[in-house]
Amino acid sequence: MDRRKFLTRTSVAAGALFANPMTGLASNISGKIKKRKFALVGTGIRGVTMFGRDLMKEYSQYVEMVGLCDTNPGRLKFAKEFIGVDCPVFTSLEEMIKKQKPEALIVTTEDSAHHEVIIKGMEMGCDIITEKPLTIDEDKAQLILDAEKRTGRKIIVTFNYRYPPYRAKMKELIKSGLIGDINTVDFHWNIDHSHLTRYMQRWHGDSKRGGTLWVHKSTHHFDMVNWFLDSEPKEVFAYGSLDRFGKNGKFRGENCRNCQHTAKCPYYWDINKDSMSKSLYADNEKYDGYVRDNCVFRNEIDIFEKHSAVVKYMNGAVLNYSLTGDTDFEGYWIAFNGTKGRLEARIEGYPEKTFAEMTFTPIDRYSDEKPKIFRVDYARGGHWGGDPLMMDKIFKDPTMPDPLRQQATLRDGVMSILAGIAARMSVDSGKPVEIKGLTTLVPQNVIS
Repeated sequence: MDRRKFLTRTSVAAGALFANPMTGLASNISGKIKKRKFALVGTGIRGVTMFGRDLMKEYSQYVEMVGLCDTNPGRLKFAKEFIGVDCPVFTSLEEMIKKQKPEALIVTTEDSAHHEVIIKGMEMGCDIITEKPLTIDEDKAQLILDAEKRTGRKIIVTFNYRYPPYRAKMKELIKSGLIGDINTVDFHWNIDHSHLTRYMQRWHGDSKRGGTLWVHKSTHHFDMVNWFLDSEPKEVFAYGSLDRFGKNGKFRGENCRNCQHTAKCPYYWDINKDSMSKSLYADNEKYDGYVRDNCVFRNEIDIFEKHSAVVKYMNGAVLNYSLTGDTDFEGYWIAFNGTKGRLEARIEGYPEKTFAEMTFTPIDRYSDEKPKIFRVDYARGGHWGGDPLMMDKIFKDPTMPDPLRQQATLRDGVMSILAGIAARMSVDSGKPVEIKGLTTLVPQNVIS
């Protein structure tokens, strides 16, 4: 049996092998669901919405929130009211775990603090559900790998980009052998100015806090390709530049609220007119000094707007990738070029259509076979309908089958950031960077 037939026929078995590590937390006693105890660490916008208010609104039958933790007491007070829970709040992670004994932590802190929370949580007996990226550099990734091995605890990385139905269909088509063995992938992701501006205003503009967008944002994209290819990156060569923001600005202020250039700055934003941002951030910056509406031209910004990389994979495929922030378009184009043909999709960030289309073009243009169009309806819910599917798997039914291996493990989280870390290193050195040796994980040819 060839490799593709083997992978297709064993997809269900593969799903069982990569079962949810939270399965041990689920139980049913006399037909009654025993709620699992979770605690949320990090009460920024993602924490209080997706893993706070939305989690409790949709999954309170299955989840008990036993604690909220953040270093900012003001945000904690707001978060508790906004989420609508009656659990204690803590500024000390260790104290919260000792007193509340959560079975798992949901980690939504600043990226640079992920490893500290993850490691402390595992050492104190908790499993982990962490937002992407897993962490921001190879040393912190290794510390997490060592802690998992030492403690025996498990980690889920919330890669919701694997879950939209049209991406699942794309994965199925690739696994079916429709396009044959994949030689190259073209993947180009654009974020518009308003999206990029938000990164520049926040802590993401500091590479020591967010790892640059090579890690914070591209971790999603590299994980998608790793997952689609069923392989892991071998070597990365990349270019990057910062041409518009940071020190390139002709003027700069303290922040948007305290700036004399608001009339001529195209990126001026009045945080006080955004009730959520004001209540969550501006009203509470007195506690920790975190400013949400920083100047996008501050000299400290050291991340990139333009990103271009070539990634060699262990199975021989080559990815041509770009992440562009210098644009007014939000969306992406991805194409897989195989020995039997090409599978291509173009997706707008805010689609007017209610469906996504993928086009398969056979490689032999002289045959009678015509291009095929596969149409998949968009599902309701955040991130193209992927969020509810991911949340169902994690919080509602951890034992549900996962034949496409959509739930991401620690290894997946590490391999996705290593591609971005290697790209960042390559930009600095001007040379290709091998993935092997960055951590103790050795890249694999086949990961299904």
